[in-house]
Amino acid sequence: MKKSAVLVIVGLLAVVLFLQYLQRRNPVQQNPAPMAGRPVDTAPGGVPLPAEAATAYAAQPTQETRPTAPMQAPARSVFAAPAVKAGPGPLPTIPAEFAKASICPSGKSLNDILSSHGKVWGGNSVFQQNTFTTDENNAIYGLLAQFFSCNAVAYGDLKMCNFLPGEMYKKQKYFDSPNYQCVAPANRVLFYAYAAGRYSDESVCQKFLAGDSVSGARVPPEFCREVAKGFSYICEVAPAGDRSRCREAFPADKRSCRTQECVENNSLYQALKDNNISGCPDKYMTECSVFSTRSSSVCSLILDKVGALYCQTLLTHENSVTPEMAKKREEAQKKEQQKIMEEVNKNARKALGKE
Repeated sequence: MKKSAVLVIVGLLAVVLFLQYLQRRNPVQQNPAPMAGRPVDTAPGGVPLPAEAATAYAAQPTQETRPTAPMQAPARSVFAAPAVKAGPGPLPTIPAEFAKASICPSGKSLNDILSSHGKVWGGNSVFQQNTFTTDENNAIYGLLAQFFSCNAVAYGDLKMCNFLPGEMYKKQKYFDSPNYQCVAPANRVLFYAYAAGRYSDESVCQKFLAGDSVSGARVPPEFCREVAKGFSYICEVAPAGDRSRCREAFPADKRSCRTQECVENNSLYQALKDNNISGCPDKYMTECSVFSTRSSSVCSLILDKVGALYCQTLLTHENSVTPEMAKKREEAQKKEQQKIMEEVNKNARKALGKE
């Protein structure tokens, strides 16, 4: 979530509502435990769904009119998400058959695209001549961000976005990075689903409200448990003077909105609460669809677009290569490989105590 006026409001509300919660804690009845998700054998796209993964997508009974049926359980990931954000060099590859399969006529796979980052394409490409332009890089980053955001929602794991770089340049802000392009829509959809009673993992609330822009920020867990009762509830218990701003930040009703962003956020909230994908704003349609279906086919459609764009762009550049440019690229590749080998040998000697 970007550092903005809305984030400030949310931060203030967290403190105020937390204090209010502590003051009225004794007379307030404790929330019932979330209902366990219903075991589901398969998603609509034929993706196996384990029964033990059902908890995160359970419905939560609250004081607002809430969904009566739990969402399907998240699919079990067929590949592990990286623990940390990728850097400017080659991106982590995926040890799964779909990532090794060809996604364009030239035979390139998703892993080929990921491993060539920083060499042939990407903001920090090693070879300056005949590499992708800034616009071409941004287009590929955008599709990859959409693909991994789709997987982040499907598997309920925002670390899926760590396949993409967070900060490629020293002066670049995180909010301009491909990693943020991936995290932002996935986190918003999961947070809104959490508030709508369709998702029970509290961590998405913590991350959304604290935001990556606030170093060391913490949201009281009591506040997130209150948010789970719904946007209507959380704004009703806010101080009277803050309710208008609260409804703008947490729009349970579009009549409370004064901006287009608020209207879109309300549409997203209602679509997730009612499981009505047609009401989801276009910019979140991928995440809404995969949340509802848990089908990897939603993400596969994006992967086809990644392959088509990357391979066509690469072919265009390869056809424009002159013999002189090809020779310079080959020399640059040899130098880079030599540099890598020297570093590997140095580390090996050090490990053996010979240096």
